[in-house]
Amino acid sequence: MANFFSASQEEQQEILLSFWDRFKYLVILALVTVILMIAGRDYYLSSSDEKDYAIASMYQSYLESNDKEIGEQILTIYPDTVYSDFVKLNEAKRGFESNDYSRAISLLKEVISNNPSSGDDFNPLQAAAKIRLAKIYLENENYDDVISLFTNTDELTAIMLELKGDAENGIGQFSEARTSYMLALQKSNNQSSRALISMKISDLKGDGIE
Repeated sequence: MANFFSASQEEQQEILLSFWDRFKYLVILALVTVILMIAGRDYYLSSSDEKDYAIASMYQSYLESNDKEIGEQILTIYPDTVYSDFVKLNEAKRGFESNDYSRAISLLKEVISNNPSSGDDFNPLQAAAKIRLAKIYLENENYDDVISLFTNTDELTAIMLELKGDAENGIGQFSEARTSYMLALQKSNNQSSRALISMKISDLKGDGIE
């Protein structure tokens, strides 16, 4: 179970790449807007700016100290901010590592609920929470719960498809698992991940494979 978050860097890379592919022009526009805002910040500082700075400073302190109490303060004082969701992701990791699976699952579900996606919209926070929640479910052999997380194949990243394949393999749906693994292989740009997925395909049983 110690490898629950071992692929976090790979997850981040894949999520960012997927986000960039879909929204690169909006990101560029946003960067231009930010540059313009920075250019004028010496002339104007609103109360909203001060609040954002206070939240960011508190979150930075939380990251540096890994102090659970500071995290709880963020959740209480700023419950509707993105920083609250960041804290929940981190506290879910803490919950998992301390065998408090129910708390980890609850926090990840909250992040998913707070960050809905619709149509072609891609939400990085929702994606990260779903990936981590799926890993908990897999560790506890709750395969049906994993599959229910990843229903729209077209919107799934390589990691999501691989996890879906793991769950399908776990309940004996070998043909479905092969399909998920093959799609994951097509989407993955990571050589070590591709090698692992290929190995999983080779190891599949059933569907005429031994």
